[in-house]
Amino acid sequence: MTTMQKFLPAGLAAVALAAYAVVAQAAPYPDVDFEWYANVGRPAGSEVMPAPRDGYIWAPGHYEWTGTRQVWAPGVWVRDEQSPRWTAFRSGPNTTTYTTGPLELRDSQGNVIPVDPAAYPVGSAR
Repeated sequence: MTTMQKFLPAGLAAVALAAYAVVAQAAPYPDVDFEWYANVGRPAGSEVMPAPRDGYIWAPGHYEWTGTRQVWAPGVWVRDEQSPRWTAFRSGPNTTTYTTGPLELRDSQGNVIPVDPAAYPVGSAR
């Protein structure tokens, strides 16, 4: 097989791919109404998303299958199970502390050790 026979199919494929790319760029992108697609099957004007509530998540209305037919289930507020968020702190090789607030360090007598840098002004250790 000659060198020309080896590279000719690859060259033709590259030219065809480049020609397709030029045609694809020239084609106009269709104007699609994405909001319409998102609301297909939803009763028209039946539900408006309410303002946010602290500690809750809004679950929008949807159709549910009851075993024999589909029924519309209106939107509801669901308690946010992640609020307040739990944080794990390692305080030793085999000790992990879980808390919902900031870490509170204590010394051996039980006194709180401040972790805020403002509690230690520059030059205070002298």
